[in-house]
Amino acid sequence: MDTYYEDILKKVEMQMEQHDHQAAYQILEEELSMPYIPKEYEQRLIDLYNACRSELQPQAQRSYSEEDIEMLLKGSLEEQFLAIEQLRKSNIRNHLDAIRDYLGNAPHYLIRSYLIEAMMEQNISDEFTIEMDGLVITFAPCFIEPPMESDGVIQAVAYLKDWFESDNPTFTMMCVETLVKEAYLRLPYNIEEDDALGIAIGVAQYVFAAHEEMDAFAIFLNEKGLARNSGYELLLSKHEI
Repeated sequence: MDTYYEDILKKVEMQMEQHDHQAAYQILEEELSMPYIPKEYEQRLIDLYNACRSELQPQAQRSYSEEDIEMLLKGSLEEQFLAIEQLRKSNIRNHLDAIRDYLGNAPHYLIRSYLIEAMMEQNISDEFTIEMDGLVITFAPCFIEPPMESDGVIQAVAYLKDWFESDNPTFTMMCVETLVKEAYLRLPYNIEEDDALGIAIGVAQYVFAAHEEMDAFAIFLNEKGLARNSGYELLLSKHEI
Protein backbone atom coordinates (compact mmCIF):
# COMPACT_ATOMS: atom_id res chain seq x y z
CA MET A 1 0.00 0.00 0.00
CA ASP A 2 1.33 3.44 -0.96
CA THR A 3 0.32 5.88 1.80
CA TYR A 4 0.90 8.91 -0.46
CA TYR A 5 -1.65 7.76 -3.03
CA GLU A 6 -4.04 6.49 -0.36
CA ASP A 7 -3.99 9.98 1.18
CA ILE A 8 -4.54 11.58 -2.24
CA LEU A 9 -7.53 9.31 -2.92
CA LYS A 10 -9.06 10.03 0.51
CA LYS A 11 -8.62 13.78 0.03
CA VAL A 12 -10.13 13.73 -3.45
CA GLU A 13 -13.06 11.54 -2.40
CA MET A 14 -13.77 13.86 0.56
CA GLN A 15 -13.73 16.90 -1.73
CA MET A 16 -16.11 15.15 -4.11
CA GLU A 17 -18.45 14.27 -1.23
CA GLN A 18 -18.42 17.96 -0.32
CA HIS A 19 -19.20 18.76 -3.98
CA ASP A 20 -15.90 20.60 -4.40
CA HIS A 21 -15.27 18.93 -7.73
CA GLN A 22 -13.08 21.73 -9.06
CA ALA A 23 -10.52 21.30 -6.27
CA ALA A 24 -10.58 17.52 -6.67
CA TYR A 25 -10.20 17.88 -10.44
CA GLN A 26 -7.12 20.08 -10.07
CA ILE A 27 -5.44 17.58 -7.73
CA LEU A 28 -6.20 14.67 -10.04
CA GLU A 29 -5.01 16.57 -13.10
CA GLU A 30 -1.70 17.27 -11.36
CA GLU A 31 -1.27 13.66 -10.20
CA LEU A 32 -2.02 12.22 -13.64
CA SER A 33 0.70 14.42 -15.13
CA MET A 34 3.34 12.89 -12.85
CA PRO A 35 6.11 10.81 -14.48
CA TYR A 36 5.32 7.72 -12.38
CA ILE A 37 2.01 6.39 -11.04
CA PRO A 38 1.75 2.93 -9.44
CA LYS A 39 -0.39 0.70 -11.65
CA GLU A 40 -2.88 -0.17 -8.90
CA TYR A 41 -3.68 3.53 -8.34
CA GLU A 42 -3.59 4.76 -11.92
CA GLN A 43 -7.03 3.51 -12.97
CA ARG A 44 -8.64 4.75 -9.73
CA LEU A 45 -7.20 8.20 -10.33
CA ILE A 46 -8.44 8.19 -13.93
CA ASP A 47 -11.93 7.07 -12.85
CA LEU A 48 -12.15 9.87 -10.27
CA TYR A 49 -10.76 12.35 -12.80
CA ASN A 50 -13.44 11.45 -15.31
CA ALA A 51 -16.14 11.58 -12.62
CA CYS A 52 -15.06 15.10 -11.67
CA ARG A 53 -14.94 16.09 -15.31
CA SER A 54 -18.47 14.84 -15.80
CA GLU A 55 -19.68 16.83 -12.79
CA LEU A 56 -17.99 19.96 -14.07
CA GLN A 57 -19.29 19.36 -17.59
CA PRO A 58 -22.78 17.82 -17.20
CA GLN A 59 -23.21 17.53 -20.94
CA ALA A 60 -20.69 14.69 -20.85
CA GLN A 61 -23.21 12.57 -18.94
CA ARG A 62 -24.95 11.00 -21.90
CA SER A 63 -24.64 8.04 -24.22
CA TYR A 64 -21.96 8.30 -26.87
CA SER A 65 -22.38 7.42 -30.51
CA GLU A 66 -19.58 6.16 -32.74
CA GLU A 67 -19.19 9.71 -34.06
CA ASP A 68 -18.89 11.02 -30.49
CA ILE A 69 -16.22 8.47 -29.61
CA GLU A 70 -14.34 9.30 -32.79
CA MET A 71 -14.38 13.00 -31.95
CA LEU A 72 -13.21 12.35 -28.38
CA LEU A 73 -10.34 10.19 -29.62
CA LYS A 74 -9.29 13.03 -31.92
CA GLY A 75 -9.49 15.56 -29.09
CA SER A 76 -7.25 16.49 -26.19
CA LEU A 77 -5.66 13.91 -23.91
CA GLU A 78 -8.46 14.60 -21.41
CA GLU A 79 -11.05 13.80 -24.06
CA GLN A 80 -9.18 10.66 -25.06
CA PHE A 81 -9.28 9.43 -21.45
CA LEU A 82 -13.02 10.13 -21.48
CA ALA A 83 -13.31 8.06 -24.67
CA ILE A 84 -11.61 5.13 -22.90
CA GLU A 85 -14.03 5.43 -19.99
CA GLN A 86 -17.03 5.36 -22.33
CA LEU A 87 -15.65 2.46 -24.37
CA ARG A 88 -15.13 0.34 -21.25
CA LYS A 89 -18.80 0.86 -20.38
CA SER A 90 -20.08 0.09 -23.86
CA ASN A 91 -20.02 -2.69 -26.43
CA ILE A 92 -16.69 -1.92 -28.06
CA ARG A 93 -17.77 -3.78 -31.20
CA ASN A 94 -19.96 -0.78 -32.00
CA HIS A 95 -16.89 1.47 -32.13
CA LEU A 96 -14.24 -0.60 -33.93
CA ASP A 97 -13.99 1.74 -36.91
CA ALA A 98 -13.25 4.72 -34.65
CA ILE A 99 -10.67 2.69 -32.71
CA ARG A 100 -9.05 1.39 -35.88
CA ASP A 101 -8.79 4.92 -37.25
CA TYR A 102 -7.25 6.19 -34.01
CA LEU A 103 -4.70 3.38 -33.73
CA GLY A 104 -3.63 3.92 -37.33
CA ASN A 105 -2.76 7.58 -36.84
CA ALA A 106 0.11 7.97 -34.36
CA PRO A 107 -1.86 7.28 -31.17
CA HIS A 108 -0.76 8.45 -27.73
CA TYR A 109 1.12 5.54 -26.16
CA LEU A 110 -0.98 5.46 -22.98
CA ILE A 111 -4.28 5.63 -24.84
CA ARG A 112 -3.06 2.93 -27.23
CA SER A 113 -2.32 0.61 -24.31
CA TYR A 114 -5.68 1.31 -22.66
CA LEU A 115 -7.53 0.70 -25.93
CA ILE A 116 -5.79 -2.62 -26.50
CA GLU A 117 -6.46 -3.67 -22.91
CA ALA A 118 -10.15 -2.72 -23.20
CA MET A 119 -10.48 -4.77 -26.40
CA MET A 120 -8.72 -7.71 -24.75
CA GLU A 121 -11.25 -7.56 -21.91
CA GLN A 122 -14.12 -7.74 -24.41
CA ASN A 123 -12.44 -10.53 -26.40
CA ILE A 124 -12.38 -8.61 -29.70
CA SER A 125 -11.28 -10.91 -32.53
CA ASP A 126 -10.99 -8.29 -35.32
CA GLU A 127 -7.51 -7.43 -36.56
CA PHE A 128 -5.90 -4.03 -36.00
CA THR A 129 -2.71 -2.51 -37.38
CA ILE A 130 -0.42 -0.12 -35.53
CA GLU A 131 3.12 1.18 -35.92
CA MET A 132 5.57 0.86 -33.02
CA ASP A 133 9.22 1.86 -33.22
CA GLY A 134 9.09 1.83 -37.00
CA LEU A 135 7.51 -1.62 -37.21
CA VAL A 136 4.02 -2.25 -38.59
CA ILE A 137 2.19 -4.72 -36.35
CA THR A 138 -1.11 -6.49 -37.01
CA PHE A 139 -2.83 -8.14 -34.06
CA ALA A 140 -6.16 -9.46 -32.79
CA PRO A 141 -6.79 -8.45 -29.15
CA CYS A 142 -8.45 -11.75 -28.20
CA PHE A 143 -5.19 -13.61 -28.87
CA ILE A 144 -3.00 -11.39 -26.68
CA GLU A 145 -1.99 -12.99 -23.41
CA PRO A 146 -2.71 -10.80 -20.35
CA PRO A 147 0.63 -9.12 -19.58
CA MET A 148 0.88 -10.32 -15.99
CA GLU A 149 0.30 -13.92 -17.07
CA SER A 150 3.15 -14.01 -19.58
CA ASP A 151 6.16 -16.21 -18.84
CA GLY A 152 8.49 -13.25 -19.26
CA VAL A 153 6.75 -11.09 -16.66
CA ILE A 154 6.43 -13.98 -14.21
CA GLN A 155 10.17 -14.69 -14.52
CA ALA A 156 11.08 -10.99 -14.26
CA VAL A 157 9.04 -10.71 -11.05
CA ALA A 158 10.91 -13.74 -9.71
CA TYR A 159 14.27 -12.06 -10.44
CA LEU A 160 13.20 -8.83 -8.72
CA LYS A 161 11.95 -10.65 -5.63
CA ASP A 162 15.11 -12.73 -5.44
CA TRP A 163 17.30 -9.63 -5.64
CA PHE A 164 15.46 -7.24 -3.33
CA GLU A 165 12.53 -8.68 -1.38
CA SER A 166 14.38 -9.92 1.71
CA ASP A 167 16.25 -6.63 2.24
CA ASN A 168 13.83 -4.04 0.87
CA PRO A 169 10.20 -5.10 0.27
CA THR A 170 9.16 -1.51 -0.54
CA PHE A 171 11.77 -1.24 -3.29
CA THR A 172 10.63 -4.61 -4.61
CA MET A 173 7.03 -3.39 -4.76
CA MET A 174 8.10 -0.30 -6.70
CA CYS A 175 10.03 -2.48 -9.14
CA VAL A 176 7.03 -4.75 -9.69
CA GLU A 177 4.76 -1.72 -10.21
CA THR A 178 7.22 -0.39 -12.79
CA LEU A 179 7.31 -3.79 -14.50
CA VAL A 180 3.50 -3.85 -14.69
CA LYS A 181 3.38 -0.45 -16.36
CA GLU A 182 6.17 -1.43 -18.77
CA ALA A 183 4.34 -4.65 -19.67
CA TYR A 184 1.15 -2.75 -20.52
CA LEU A 185 3.02 -0.13 -22.54
CA ARG A 186 4.46 -2.93 -24.68
CA LEU A 187 1.03 -4.19 -25.76
CA PRO A 188 0.28 -5.84 -28.15
CA TYR A 189 3.68 -7.44 -27.48
CA ASN A 190 4.26 -9.59 -24.43
CA ILE A 191 7.56 -9.81 -22.57
CA GLU A 192 9.18 -13.09 -23.58
CA GLU A 193 10.89 -15.37 -21.07
CA ASP A 194 14.25 -14.91 -22.83
CA ASP A 195 13.96 -11.17 -22.20
CA ALA A 196 13.04 -11.47 -18.52
CA LEU A 197 16.54 -10.89 -17.10
CA GLY A 198 17.21 -7.84 -19.27
CA ILE A 199 13.81 -6.35 -18.47
CA ALA A 200 14.28 -6.98 -14.73
CA ILE A 201 17.68 -5.23 -14.78
CA GLY A 202 16.17 -2.36 -16.77
CA VAL A 203 13.35 -2.05 -14.23
CA ALA A 204 15.81 -2.02 -11.33
CA GLN A 205 17.87 0.67 -13.06
CA TYR A 206 14.74 2.75 -13.68
CA VAL A 207 13.73 2.65 -10.00
CA PHE A 208 17.27 3.33 -8.75
CA ALA A 209 17.45 6.29 -11.15
CA ALA A 210 14.08 7.60 -9.94
CA HIS A 211 15.58 7.72 -6.45
CA GLU A 212 18.84 9.25 -7.75
CA GLU A 213 20.75 6.24 -6.44
CA MET A 214 22.81 5.19 -9.44
CA ASP A 215 25.81 4.46 -7.21
CA ALA A 216 23.63 1.92 -5.41
CA PHE A 217 22.65 0.48 -8.79
CA ALA A 218 26.32 0.00 -9.69
CA ILE A 219 26.91 -1.77 -6.36
CA PHE A 220 23.88 -3.99 -7.02
CA LEU A 221 25.21 -4.99 -10.45
CA ASN A 222 28.60 -5.81 -9.00
CA GLU A 223 27.15 -7.87 -6.15
CA LYS A 224 24.96 -9.90 -8.52
CA GLY A 225 27.64 -10.28 -11.18
CA LEU A 226 25.52 -8.52 -13.79
CA ALA A 227 26.87 -6.47 -16.68
CA ARG A 228 25.99 -2.77 -16.74
CA ASN A 229 24.87 -2.99 -20.36
CA SER A 230 22.75 -6.11 -19.87
CA GLY A 231 19.53 -4.25 -19.05
CA TYR A 232 16.95 -3.29 -21.67
CA GLU A 233 15.87 0.30 -22.28
CA LEU A 234 12.31 0.56 -21.04
CA LEU A 235 9.49 2.22 -22.95
CA LEU A 236 8.87 4.05 -19.68
CA SER A 237 12.23 5.75 -20.11
CA LYS A 238 11.61 6.60 -23.76
CA HIS A 239 8.31 8.25 -22.96
CA GLU A 240 9.43 9.75 -19.63
CA ILE A 241 6.28 8.53 -17.89
